[in-house]
Order: sequence, then structure tokens, then C-alpha cells
Amino acid sequence: MLEIIVETVADALAAEAGGATRLDLKADFVEKGLTPSAGMVEQICSRVNIEVMVMVRPHTRSWVLTPEDVAVMCSDIRIGRELGAASFLLGALTDDHELDFPAIEAFRNASGDLPLHFHMGWELTKDTHATLKQLISLGVKSVRTSGGRGPGGQAVENIPQIRALQELAAGNIDLLLAGGVIAENIGRLVAETGVMQAHSGTGARTPPTVRGVVDHEKVRELREALDQAVALYTA
Repeated sequence: MLEIIVETVADALAAEAGGATRLDLKADFVEKGLTPSAGMVEQICSRVNIEVMVMVRPHTRSWVLTPEDVAVMCSDIRIGRELGAASFLLGALTDDHELDFPAIEAFRNASGDLPLHFHMGWELTKDTHATLKQLISLGVKSVRTSGGRGPGGQAVENIPQIRALQELAAGNIDLLLAGGVIAENIGRLVAETGVMQAHSGTGARTPPTVRGVVDHEKVRELREALDQAVALYTA
């Protein structure tokens, strides 16, 4: 599984051409992502043949959501379902840095049979191991992890922590390597953590920044490096 962050139709087509397995479609990657427009969701879902996971995040002010925020997100989820989204990337925390269970239940009801994935905000909770167990019990499909460092964390700096989370997951929830994942380090990350799925943003872009555009050759390099690493790990 290679998941690539995309913001535009051109990004999506380049990611697919490079061998991405899933698209993480969002707006405003500069601010760690917001809900994309309905038009963008519709156009990308109609143009690619791989899974489109749509981010649902109403603003960048906080990971803590008001009832009005939750209502907006549920509306966006329902609209996304109608436009062809295959799954949703989201999250919700309380003021005391715990999971917001009522909000997550509302998201599940809105998504129906489509999977929910948690963004890296889950790593901002007080006890990531306890939170991971809770996400498993809630039926969340996957989480992205930099080893508990949250948005901005670097996976290569937290390999023991990622390995511990992978052992705790025990196949009950998918972990995706995230935070500075590039073709040059993905082999080490897979070998030393046992996590065989990856999420990449700047590592798939030219220039390699949040303002860069998805480069199909960089995606191809990531895909080949990941496939080689997985083959070696499972041999």
C-alpha cells in the first residue's frame, strides 16, 4: 500500500501513473489538509481507477471540534459518498487530548459502509498505545504514524516507537509509515519496523515541499523501493 497526498487532478493522475495504491485527497496541504471541494472530489474520482480517500477537516484552528464542526463534516462525508469517495480521512479530539467518541460515532453513521481512516492527530493524545487500542475497538481502518510525534514528526527518528505500535496493532488496524517517508529511507523503515504500508506527501513532490507538485517519477521510485523492501521483509 502506497498512499500519496494529492490536491489537484494533475497530482492524482501523476500519483496513479507512478503506481500509488491510494490517493489522500485534500485541500491546503500547506496547512496539513482541509476538506477538498465537491468539484475536486467528483473530478478526481471520475478520472482515476484507484481508491480515493477524501480528507474531512473543516478548518485548521484546532483538532477539537464543535457540534457545528461535526455536523459540517457529516454533511461532507455524505456528499463525498455520492461523488465516489472510497473512504474518508479524519479525526476528532477532546479538550483534554483524548478521542472524541461521540464525534467519531457520528462520522461512522454518516459514512455507512465506507471505511474511516484517522489522520496523524491521533498521535497528539496523551497515551498513543491506549488510543490505538480504542481506534481498533471503533473499527477504524488505518492510522498514519511517525512514532507518536504527530503532524510534523519524522518516522526515521522514531523507529522503536513505530515498531512497538506495529506489535500492538497485531493486524487489527493498518499502520502507515508517515513523516518524511522517501525512496531513500523506506527500505530501512520497513525492515526495522515491520510496517509494510507507507504514506508520502513531500517525498512524492517536486520540489520536495508542501507547495510542490506530485511527480510520477518520484512516486515510481517510492513504489519500487517499497515493493523491494516488502519482498525482502517477507522472504
